[in-house]
Amino acid sequence: MSKIFVVEDDEYISRVYERAFRLSGHDVEIVSDGELAWATLSAMQEQPAAIVLDVSLPKMSGTELLEKINADVRFKDIHVIVLTNAFSENIEKSVLAAGADLYLLKIDHEPQDIVTKVDDLIKKSR
Repeated sequence: MSKIFVVEDDEYISRVYERAFRLSGHDVEIVSDGELAWATLSAMQEQPAAIVLDVSLPKMSGTELLEKINADVRFKDIHVIVLTNAFSENIEKSVLAAGADLYLLKIDHEPQDIVTKVDDLIKKSR
């Protein structure tokens, strides 16, 4: 299957997503802050098909990271799904304007729902 890059600072949540994606056959890489995510993504030999991105991250916010990703032509084919527990119409508008494919509230979606949404995005782009 596809490679999924999870950027989440809550270790428990990142492990839950990792398990859900691995059980669905995906390769998963996890990092816990925005700066490390940018450095890791920039150095990857094989780009992920999708990034599952938290908004509230240490060192660089998810929104800042999203803007960098979308400004770099190397990453134009990567789907970005933004997940957060902090609902705000301003945040939603901001991340969608910055290029996120989806903006989802963690509390509203089971991990398998996230996997299904990511799989649907990947299938549509093939």
